[in-house]
Amino acid sequence: MRSEHAPVIGIDGGGTRCRLALLEAGERTELEVGPCNLSSDFRRGINVLWGGLDLLSDKAGRALTDVPTYCGLAGVVSDALAREAEAALPLTHVKVEEDRFCAVEGALGPGNGCVLHSGTGSFVAVRDNGPLRFAGGWGARLGDDGSAYEVGRAALRHAMAFFECRAAEGWLSRAIRDRIGDRAAIIRFAAGASTEEVAALARLVTEAAANDPAADGILINSAEQLYDVAKEIGLSQDAPICLTGGLGPNLASRLPERARHRVIEPVGTPLDGALSLAQRWISGATWNA
Repeated sequence: MRSEHAPVIGIDGGGTRCRLALLEAGERTELEVGPCNLSSDFRRGINVLWGGLDLLSDKAGRALTDVPTYCGLAGVVSDALAREAEAALPLTHVKVEEDRFCAVEGALGPGNGCVLHSGTGSFVAVRDNGPLRFAGGWGARLGDDGSAYEVGRAALRHAMAFFECRAAEGWLSRAIRDRIGDRAAIIRFAAGASTEEVAALARLVTEAAANDPAADGILINSAEQLYDVAKEIGLSQDAPICLTGGLGPNLASRLPERARHRVIEPVGTPLDGALSLAQRWISGATWNA
């Protein structure tokens, strides 16, 4: 058994950026490196983690190979992929899981509740005196309802509706035209843009929402989509709700009225969650070394 005060490393590896932290003797050393999605590009993700661990070792001033490390990584869609990642990392004691676990731990701590996560992608998690129940998080082609990508896509569709005289001129349609251009430019952008580039348009929607009912409606629809998914996987009527991700906080006031009073602030960040899960893991682990 390891002491709860033993050093640990937590890694929150996302599709946009990867954060690493060493917690030792009450001191926290952390840094940020590039994207890490093991389904999209396994080798690139592993290389990012190797580079991040090297930088963390330099910053901490010591070798980290034997420090127990918990990794919550985007794109870990199977136990086989998790074990492959563990074998590929330069660590003696390492546990790899999908990144949703550390996101929920960071948001809720060990308590019950619901997480509605809306970043570039989205997922929903519910804990009610039992194991976590998840929905979503499978990427833009398979879902990600209520995500920044879906909001950005809706903004592009709204701009095209304006060109077809099916939508009135407003703050959002002007913002899209100012950012991208005319109808032909929007078509070219939509055909070639990455998921992240489309998701970045969600900022235009949140900025326009106070003055444009169309933009506000897009956000309302996203909030309702996430809430409906939560109900489908067992959200109780009195459970607290935490909205996370870059877009998430913008959806709180747009949830159905009966749910708004249950919104709570996150306890911490996904990186906090990774460190917490690392400590919980080692407290119940038996080591050969």
